[in-house]
Amino acid sequence: MQVSVKQIVTALGGEQLMKRSIRHELDLLEMVREGLPMESIAHLQKNMGFTNKTMSHILAISESTYQRRIRSGTKLSQDETEKAISLSEVFETGKELFKKPEDFRFWLESKNYALGGEKPMDLLDSAFGRAQILEILGRMKYGIYS
Repeated sequence: MQVSVKQIVTALGGEQLMKRSIRHELDLLEMVREGLPMESIAHLQKNMGFTNKTMSHILAISESTYQRRIRSGTKLSQDETEKAISLSEVFETGKELFKKPEDFRFWLESKNYALGGEKPMDLLDSAFGRAQILEILGRMKYGIYS
């Protein structure tokens, strides 16, 4: 994990929205097994400036299912929760590096040489893509970005 558990919890709206105490990675594991409340993912979505369509694509569920879950307040599945936690790592890392959310959002939507000309935004729907984004953000943080 490149960011602290506390940062992940903050990105997901805090313990109040997560509806449980999260102190360490094993608590996150338990959260994955239980499923993340939709309020938490909606909080992350709002902070990242994503539409329902974008967020449903990242989570690999239909937009109508995503909207229905928001309305009913159900929880994400285990797989979807893992994706949300991983996405919160990307968000916190980018927020720390860029300082302004709009600058990070611009970077996500811009073609990136280090990603073979792909936009980072287009890679958020896979674990490997999120890992590549975190790798590049880490290199940028230490000035070894190319």
